[in-house]
Amino acid sequence: VFIENYHKSGKLGINRKCFEEICSVVTNRISGVSTKSGRKNSNPMFTFDKPVRCDVINNKLNILIQVIIHQGVNVDEICTLIQQEVADTLTTMVETVPFSIKIKVAGIE
Repeated sequence: VFIENYHKSGKLGINRKCFEEICSVVTNRISGVSTKSGRKNSNPMFTFDKPVRCDVINNKLNILIQVIIHQGVNVDEICTLIQQEVADTLTTMVETVPFSIKIKVAGIE
């Protein structure tokens, strides 16, 4: 992804793997949710080989985060919180990049 910096003095190139790492770290800091599981997920619809995936399409960053929710946590609230935290962090770290954030609940522990 190439971004025009705030002072418009040049473009900054950021690899999508950097975005994936940022999203993973932010998500794992939130209490009641994780992108990692100690158990093998038996459902083939959900894969934890790559729980955070970022794709760049038409200069827009599309983020998909698969999470494991802990029991007793409100799913709607935690998903909204993840989206807010990831959006705030990305905006702070890389200024302005158009992005969409989707959360897929892959399981409950």
